[in-house]
Amino acid sequence: MTNPKDYFESVRASGRTLGFLGLLLGASGGILTGVAVKGLVDEPLVTGTNAVVFYLAFAASSVITLFVMLNYTTLNIRVDEDNLKITLGMKSKTISLGSIVSATVAQPKSRMTRVASKQGNIQMWSVLGVNTGIELTTSSEPNATTTFIASKDPEALLEAMGSAREGSDEEPGSTS
Repeated sequence: MTNPKDYFESVRASGRTLGFLGLLLGASGGILTGVAVKGLVDEPLVTGTNAVVFYLAFAASSVITLFVMLNYTTLNIRVDEDNLKITLGMKSKTISLGSIVSATVAQPKSRMTRVASKQGNIQMWSVLGVNTGIELTTSSEPNATTTFIASKDPEALLEAMGSAREGSDEEPGSTS
């Protein structure tokens, strides 16, 4: 049975972002296929070294677009009794709830980006097209770290973190 204080959110990129990436993938794949079929059926459009460069460039753009679609369009956030776990593609991070000094609903993403470019020890966990989230400050000696985490419902995430912290502060045998 799951703990009622556990929280999970899967933040997905907007439909426009996915549509744009799909358009890029379809266009580069279509051009690559069209030129290859034309070369098999009739006189090739590109030959020799130019053909190698052409096919490598379009194949690489297709692979890169697919990689971005698979790794940077979904952010998973899980709050359990003691930790906040964030997963974005192949990267993940676990933040102890006890190490969080402050947690607030973050300013718009443009402000977060400006702050991140000016200060050190800042991490951003975001997906394309999501402009809301939370801002955490954690205390880890010797420096504090500010972390921006994208969320479609930042208030619910902060509430879940607060209730998980309260639950972890209680002794195992106590009742509320």
